[in-house]
Amino acid sequence: MDDYKYQDNYEGYAASDGYYRGNESNPEEDAQSDVTEGHDEDDEIYEGEYQGIPHPDDVKAKQAKMAPSRADGLRGQADLMAERMEDEEQLAHQYENIIDECGHGRFQWILFFVLGLALMADGVEVFVVSFVLPSAEKDMCLSSSKKGMLGWGFSMGTNYHYHSWRVFVIICALPCTVSLVALKFMPESPRFLLEMGKHDEAWMILKHVHDTNMRAKGTPEKVFTVSHIKTPKQMDEFIEIQSSTGTWYQRWLVRFSTTFKQVWDNALYCVMGPYRMNTLILAVVWFTMALSYYGLTVWFPDMIRYFQDEAYKSKMKVFLGEHVYGASINFTMENQIHQRGKLVNDKFTKMYFKHVLFEDTFFDECYFEDVTSTDTYFKNCTIESTVFYNTDLYKHKFINCRFINTTFLAPKEGCHMDFEQDNDFLIYLVSFLGSLSVLPGNIISALLMDRVGRLKMIGGSMLISAVCCFFLFFGNSESAMIGWQCLFCGTSIAAWNALDVITVELYPTNQRATAFGILNGLCKFGAILGNTIFSSFVGITKVVPILLAAASLVGGGLIALRLPETREQVLM
Repeated sequence: MDDYKYQDNYEGYAASDGYYRGNESNPEEDAQSDVTEGHDEDDEIYEGEYQGIPHPDDVKAKQAKMAPSRADGLRGQADLMAERMEDEEQLAHQYENIIDECGHGRFQWILFFVLGLALMADGVEVFVVSFVLPSAEKDMCLSSSKKGMLGWGFSMGTNYHYHSWRVFVIICALPCTVSLVALKFMPESPRFLLEMGKHDEAWMILKHVHDTNMRAKGTPEKVFTVSHIKTPKQMDEFIEIQSSTGTWYQRWLVRFSTTFKQVWDNALYCVMGPYRMNTLILAVVWFTMALSYYGLTVWFPDMIRYFQDEAYKSKMKVFLGEHVYGASINFTMENQIHQRGKLVNDKFTKMYFKHVLFEDTFFDECYFEDVTSTDTYFKNCTIESTVFYNTDLYKHKFINCRFINTTFLAPKEGCHMDFEQDNDFLIYLVSFLGSLSVLPGNIISALLMDRVGRLKMIGGSMLISAVCCFFLFFGNSESAMIGWQCLFCGTSIAAWNALDVITVELYPTNQRATAFGILNGLCKFGAILGNTIFSSFVGITKVVPILLAAASLVGGGLIALRLPETREQVLM
């Protein structure tokens, strides 16, 4: 017995040579262990042990065993998506009942006011440039290529003047500023919060809406009866958990990757998912509408200016071979061409040259003082013993001219570019009338949207606008072009309003903003393309812009009729 205890105590201790031996083993047991290494009594393979080269039949059997597990995972994902869609459908119907219980009152009117300011800011930024640009380009001496750099900031130094257009810009910025501040005090969309699984926050906002409206109606004692709202199954709960743990850098990276993945998945879902056909049709309608509308709104003022220029040129006076000696000229010279003349000892003082060209003319001992000019040039002229004092006749206005003993003294300071002045009022008038003409269309479309339907309003408005385009062939005067512009803008705005509504109603809540952003970006591309194409044909032909606009409107209007009608449909 003692020997046995001694043997137990001896096992595992160091041998006399100083090396750790472990438990002494029996050679027969070692041989048996070599045979059964990696197996237990039930012939199960130990994890992590060397198992040798697997047999091909074993590999096939293992793959066949794993295939059902993968299929189960895919089926589980599909079941989860189906469950979420079912939850969203239940939420849509329940949400309609909740909104009915909350009622329509003070909260909605406040929301309308705030969102109206935001829409006003969006509308102002579209038209403010056309109003401000003619005046701003003069004050800031901007060439045509630099007009696009105007809200980047500027420094005028001692030449800075606070003109009325700057006050106008400040006033136009007020809606944007006020709406930005007001939106900070407005709650998040409860429907969006429910889609994100934030039930309690959504419930509190809906209760606030209910209580605000009930107090305004004089029934503050009415209780909000909703206790639980259906919340769709969340697909990325683990990401939300990760975003609240770890370091700040990890949290930021998780949130960024999560947001990017959501945006990317939503974009793919709109383009390649079950809504891909609706997205394709809407993309065509948005693009054709933007191409024609924005292209024509730029083309109208350009054509009106072109008609003015043509009428002005038709009244131009041409003087050939005139000889003027010792004259004093102090009146305005406008819309004239002087060719192969000779002016000797003449004085030009306190006068204004407007659209005047001196060509192949000889000036000798002449004197120019306090002279201003617009679109005035000296071409192939010989100027001898002449003095230019306090004028804006800069060197770039002399083309291939020869100077002999000629002096330029005290040139006028400021901008060295010519600007039109008489057309400013016309630009304001055209822009103002175009903006004002959409008001009746907005009112009519708002009253008839639910009665007529979205599709009929889009198709009808675009087809009527296309008919208006054909009447542009008969617009050969300024007043006719202004009249057709007002009619076109007034009829086409109904299509824009209906297009905005149906775009929102065709997509579920969690894809709605992404889809609208994609289509709006395509709209901007169509607007840029339309501006470029239509403006390039000004003064060349009216056929291409008119036919292109009409064809775009007809095609887009007919394609829009293939969309599903969303009137009286519960929003998902």
